[in-house]
Amino acid sequence: MNPIAKMLAWILVGMVGISGCGLLDSEATVTIDVPDQTFTFSLDASQVRAQIEQACSCTLQGNEIPAGVNLTQTFSIEIPAQAIDLTQNPDLQKYKNQLDKVKAVTIKYVRYTLSQNSLNFDLPAAELWIGALSATSISHSSAKKIAVLPSIAAGFTGSGEVSFVTGGRDTLSSFLLSLQFALLGKADITVDTSKTRTIPGGQLAGSVTIGVSFKVAPL
Repeated sequence: MNPIAKMLAWILVGMVGISGCGLLDSEATVTIDVPDQTFTFSLDASQVRAQIEQACSCTLQGNEIPAGVNLTQTFSIEIPAQAIDLTQNPDLQKYKNQLDKVKAVTIKYVRYTLSQNSLNFDLPAAELWIGALSATSISHSSAKKIAVLPSIAAGFTGSGEVSFVTGGRDTLSSFLLSLQFALLGKADITVDTSKTRTIPGGQLAGSVTIGVSFKVAPL
């Protein structure tokens, strides 16, 4: 190879190297660890009372299903939706100029804490759903189940980690990227008069805490 050709070859290599660095820089991200995000929830089991009355075509009085009424049925109670707009979150305001550059979300954990439990029955499980900011029910077209809380004994208070359903972690990440969403939930309560005639009642209250970090494009 003559000297001129050799020089041109080195120039081309240099240009490719510079181009490659530019591509890497454009894909680079900065990780922002934000404080844990905590959201409250509540469930009122007394809502199932009206559903039982409808199912048995009877009027309930007191705390027991009357003798002669036999029932084995599962009823659902929704946990009220909580609209969440992280663009207005004080913890994220310091990054407000970068929020439109969020490229990815890392979910470190999702934990629950039960602070109040006056349920008079064991709750088999509770489901955690997520949907668009406008969603007020799990029947909303955007709503998807993301995780479940394990069986909750009557009166139990404490903390634990949720179990993600298949694809649930990815779904949560997608909604977190939008920074605006609604948290929803559902609990199924089975009434079996062959085992007990006590009418389900009581309240459950607690919170869900999400440990998360955002990856944003550098300024």
